[in-house]
Amino acid sequence: MSEKRKQMDRAYLLQKAHGYDSLNYLSLMEEYEFFFGTQVQGYISYLRKGRKTISIGDPICEPEDRKPLIEEYLRFCEGQCLKPIFSAVSSDTMHIMQELGLSVIKCGEEAVLDLSDYTLAGGTRAVLRRSVNKGDKSGVALQEYSPQKKRDFTLETEIMELSWKWYEDKEQQINFAVGSIDFEHPYDRRFFITRDVEGTMLIFLSFLPYNHGKKLCIDLMHRKMDAPTGSMEHAIISVARAVRKEGVEEISLSFAPLAGIGTGETDMTIEERLLNAIFQKMDAGYHFKKLHQFKKKFDPSVWEPRYIVYHKKISKVDLAMTVSNTMLGSVDLLLYAKYKFFLIGELFKMKWEFITQAKNRRLL
Repeated sequence: MSEKRKQMDRAYLLQKAHGYDSLNYLSLMEEYEFFFGTQVQGYISYLRKGRKTISIGDPICEPEDRKPLIEEYLRFCEGQCLKPIFSAVSSDTMHIMQELGLSVIKCGEEAVLDLSDYTLAGGTRAVLRRSVNKGDKSGVALQEYSPQKKRDFTLETEIMELSWKWYEDKEQQINFAVGSIDFEHPYDRRFFITRDVEGTMLIFLSFLPYNHGKKLCIDLMHRKMDAPTGSMEHAIISVARAVRKEGVEEISLSFAPLAGIGTGETDMTIEERLLNAIFQKMDAGYHFKKLHQFKKKFDPSVWEPRYIVYHKKISKVDLAMTVSNTMLGSVDLLLYAKYKFFLIGELFKMKWEFITQAKNRRLL
C-alpha cells in the first residue's frame, strides 16, 4: 500500500468519526496533502498552489477541537512560509479563524433540505412538483449502486460513459467543490441512477455522508444530454424520499459558490465586488449563477452562509481566482486566462471609479 493511500485511509477513519461538515468528504482526494493534528484527533487536507495552501470545508475534528487544530495548522504553514486559504467554511469555523487573525469574506451559500418536514406542497415548489410528478407518471425508476458490497463492472462502464459524454458537452469546465468517480475506493459514498421505462440511464448522482451518515450531501450530478426536462430534479427528490425512510435527516444540495454576496448591503469590499462580478457577469466554466438558480428550484429549508478565510497578504485577484476555482480544478489555460484578465479588468474599473469619485469630491 502506498504512503498516500495509508494517509487517505487514516483520514477516512477520522472523517467517519469526526466529519460533521457536509463538505468534509471532499478532503479525501488523492491530489490533497494531509496535515494530521498532534494535539487532537483530526486533520486538515490542502492543495499547494505556489506559496499558498487551499483547503475546502471545515477541519475534520470534534467541534471543541477546531481551534487547537487550526492553530497547529497555521503554525505549520508559517514554518513552511505558506499562506493558507480556507474555502467554504461554516459560520462557526469562520469565527474561530477570524479570532486567530485571518481575513474573512462570504463566498457563497449552501442549500439544505430538512427531510423531517420537507414536502412538495406549496406554490414555491410548484415547478419542482410538476417535474417530480412527470417523472413518476412516466415510470422513471431509482436504483442505488453499492460497489462496497459487490462490484458491477458493466454498470460502472455505463455510468462512466454517461459521465464522459456529460463532460464532453462542456466546452470548458471548472471542478469547484466536487469529487470524482472512484468505484475502486468509494469509502462510504452513495451512488444512485435513474432509468426510464425502456431501461435507458438518465441520471447519475453521488452523495457524500456526514454527521455519522445521518446526513447526505450531493456531489456529482450527471445526466444524459437528451434526458427529459426535470429529470435531475426528479432524481434528487427520489433519493430524498428513499433515504428519509432509512432515517436520513438532511440532504445538502451542496455549496452554491458566490451566491448571496453583498445581499442587502449598501457597500461591498473590493474582494466582495470582484466575487459578485464573477457571479453576475462570467458564464464560462462553472456557470455559478445557473447552479444557484437550479438549487433555488427546491426552495431549500435553509441557506447556510459559507465563507472564505485567508492570509491577509494574499492579493485580491489571487483570492478571487481561488474562490472561482480556476486555480483548483481547471486544466484549461484559456479558461484560466479568461478569469484572470476579467478580474484584472474589473479591478482596474474599480480603481478608476474610485479616482473619478475622488476628483469629483474635490471639485465640489
